[in-house]
Order: sequence, then structure tokens, then C-alpha cells
Amino acid sequence: MHILITKYFEGEITAAERKSLFSMIQADEELRKDFSSVQNLYALSSWLPNENDEFEAVDKLAAFKQTHCRKKRYPIHIIKHAAGYAAAICITILSTWMVMNDREPAEEMVTYEEFTTPSGQRAMVKLHDGTTVWLNARSTLRYPNHFAREERKVELDGEAFFDVEHNEHKPFVVSTEKLDIKVLGTKFNVFAYKGREEFNTALLEGSVKVYERMNEEKALFMNPNECVELKDNKLVKRPMGNTDFLLWKEGIYAFDDVPFEDIIKKFELYYDIVITVNNSKLMKYKFSGKFRQRDGVESALRTLRKVYYFTYIKDEENNNIVIR
Repeated sequence: MHILITKYFEGEITAAERKSLFSMIQADEELRKDFSSVQNLYALSSWLPNENDEFEAVDKLAAFKQTHCRKKRYPIHIIKHAAGYAAAICITILSTWMVMNDREPAEEMVTYEEFTTPSGQRAMVKLHDGTTVWLNARSTLRYPNHFAREERKVELDGEAFFDVEHNEHKPFVVSTEKLDIKVLGTKFNVFAYKGREEFNTALLEGSVKVYERMNEEKALFMNPNECVELKDNKLVKRPMGNTDFLLWKEGIYAFDDVPFEDIIKKFELYYDIVITVNNSKLMKYKFSGKFRQRDGVESALRTLRKVYYFTYIKDEENNNIVIR
């Protein structure tokens, strides 16, 4: 199992291995904590600037481990694995630095990194230009080891909140399955999971434009406190209103007068589970509430049925829930 975690953070894991790893993480709380610790180490390493990466990476990771070791004693086997992951991260940074510094800047080879969050979790990634990205559950961010001269382009499958470092000479582009979003420096949220009809983006600061990849001339421009949704293949702009939907960054899923049917769709997406509802009246009933992500889908359902009673059965083996 720990070999799979190492392969995941080194970018060598296959799609089948990733699916197996995420399934085990979802079922094993201790493994989930172990994975989160390594994820923090990985995120920490991504904060480093390009210059002198190999020295600062070792120092920061060592300081991180030392601080946490003083606060909590871990079993020997976990410390061994954590040290192994940290070493793998440091080696990756060191080798990348050495290869890149052997080349002239004009000859630098662009390689891509991919960061994926498991179901029921979130993560933060800091890009090389200083941009901060929060990823919601089951989201993937693909980004280069260094950006091109003309633009800073990343690819998103899922939901993410971007706090983009301003650079008026190099716009930042988020490419999704349906549409692209271009900014100079701003804060905005994007919901764009592959294979789903729903696409929306919400702008908090700055300005952005949303457009089809091959048709930027017909872009829709957004101002702060506006949302854009894709409806019937057309972009529709509206005022943002309540911002509680952004609480997912803090580990909270918030719903304000939302039909049960739509809430269930989000639970299926975020927790990677199939939920069948055999109650037509319940599907249209609207709920408001906030749920801690880490408490899981069953905790959320138990809270919802206090408002409108229903029963449910969970099949652990087939990973599904039936609501009556």
C-alpha cells in the first residue's frame, strides 16, 4: 500500500492503481491520515521557489517533520514510510533542479505534474508562480513544471478555487473540458468535472473572461460578485449572492434551499458513491444546512432526515446507498 502512495506522489501510478489506492483510503481511516500527512509534505515542497530548490526543500521538509515529531509520537513503521515519502519528494526536487540547471533557459524541457484529491477530501497546491489552488474532492489539476512566456496555463477536471498571482504580462488560463477561463490576477471558483453537464464559475476579486477554447473573440467578461453558468450550451451571467458554497475550502459543504435531488448528486460526486432515492416527494423537498466533509455522507444523511424523515440502507460491498 505504501508503495502505491509513493508511486502516486512520484507521478508513476497507473489509473487502475490510483482507483485501488483511493478505494482503500476511503475505507481505512489510518491510511487516510497517513495519505494526508504525505500530501501536506508534497504541498509544502511545491511552495519553494525555483532557485536553490534542493537546499530549501530538504530544510523545510526536515523542519516540518521535526515539528510534528515533537507534538505526536508515531509508530516506527509510519515514521519509516513518512521518511521514505519525504526522501522521494526531496530526490524528485533535487533531480529536477540538477537536470534543469544543466540546460540553458531556452532549452528547458516542459514536464507536467498532476495532483488529484481522493473522494471526501480536499487539498491545496501552490504553483511555481505563487498562485494558490484549493482542490475539492475527486478533482485533478494538471500543470507544467514551469510556465510558457506567453501565458500560465493549467488544466482542471473537478472543482477548484484559484488565488492567482498577478502578472499583467502573462495571463493565467484554466482549461476545462467545456470552456476556458483567462485572468491576470484574481480570486475565483470553478466547477467543471469531466463528463458532467454542469459548469459554473464565481468571481470574488479582479476580472475574468470565459470562452470556448477556439473562440476567444466571443468571450463573456465577468466582474466581482458575479457567477456564470452553462445552460443549454449558452453562458448565463447572474449576481453571486450567498457565498456559503465556497465553504468547501474550509472542509464544509453548504446548501441553501437546495432540492434533495441536487444535494444527492453532489454527495455522489464528492464521496464517490451511488445513491438511489425511492421517494419522489423527498427528491423535490428543499433543504438548507452545512456538513463537515470529514464526517462523511452518512453523517450528512442522518442530519437531513431530522428535517424530513426517511430511511436508508448502505451496501458497503457495492458502495451504494438506497433511500426510502
